[in-house]
Amino acid sequence: MVKKEKWEIERDKENKLKADAMKSLTPQQLQTLEKVHITLDTVLHNIREIDDIYLTDIKELDICTWQLKNEFNLGKD
Repeated sequence: MVKKEKWEIERDKENKLKADAMKSLTPQQLQTLEKVHITLDTVLHNIREIDDIYLTDIKELDICTWQLKNEFNLGKD
């Protein structure tokens, strides 16, 4: 077996922490994060391609913001 470099050991530790964190999420939290990721990807794609944002994208961003606040107790509201 090849001895790992320091950066590889640190990378592996970080990856394990991330994997453990994802496993600790509730199904609803995981679903929310996936929706936010897809929505952000879509909105950014539209901005890059057409230099504009659709009203439906703004609505989805608003929904995602509420879901993040609700699932992760974010914000002061």
